[in-house]
Amino acid sequence: MKKTILLAAMLVLSGPVMAQTANTVAPAEGIVIRTEGEVRVRPDIAILQAGIVSEGKTAAEALAQNTPALARLVEAVKAAGIAPADLMTSQVSLMPRMTQPSMSPGPKPPRAATIDGYEARTGLTVTVRDLAKAGPLIDALAKAGANEMSGISFGLADESKAKDAARLKAAEAARARAELHATALGVKVGELVSIVEAEAEIPGRAAGDVRAFRMAAGAAPISVEPGEITVTSSLRTVWRIAP
Repeated sequence: MKKTILLAAMLVLSGPVMAQTANTVAPAEGIVIRTEGEVRVRPDIAILQAGIVSEGKTAAEALAQNTPALARLVEAVKAAGIAPADLMTSQVSLMPRMTQPSMSPGPKPPRAATIDGYEARTGLTVTVRDLAKAGPLIDALAKAGANEMSGISFGLADESKAKDAARLKAAEAARARAELHATALGVKVGELVSIVEAEAEIPGRAAGDVRAFRMAAGAAPISVEPGEITVTSSLRTVWRIAP
């Protein structure tokens, strides 16, 4: 009997608390809108990925070729007027080069692969803040001996203004879309209950793979066209349906 009375008292006391909690959470019923704002802007930085791949019969031999070759690339970047803060070693690897023996006839099990050399690979990431220098820098890296380039991409040094412009467009679209749905369905838009922003990745646009850029060394300078990049902002808003 005492347990029954105690349980009833707990339910009475917890009722207002549960109701208060429910009022502070976005309702499951309402108008849920997802919108995206988008602006297109001209990039102001270029990111280059270049490096050296060298081979040798031993690991020491591969590294011995790689180290001075990389030093020449660094000197070429510095000579192009790139600040030290915009030059970063982005990849260092040393891998064995394996050879699989041919299958021998008969019931003998296949022989294991053997190491017949090593490959040393070192990469540089260069941030170019003057886009006019991007093409000449590619040529300079080629002449300095770079034999690998994974590509070039474009972005913004400071995306805050473009991001805010995209956010504003997403917010304006949220209210307009909520009104559109409400009017079509014969209801009215009530108060805004919640706003959730889904951040996109830092803007960037690849400009293709230029691993064969070494062929351009000594030829006409490479022309780099940055075009425009897209900056977006996504919102999820929840609106009450007015009584």
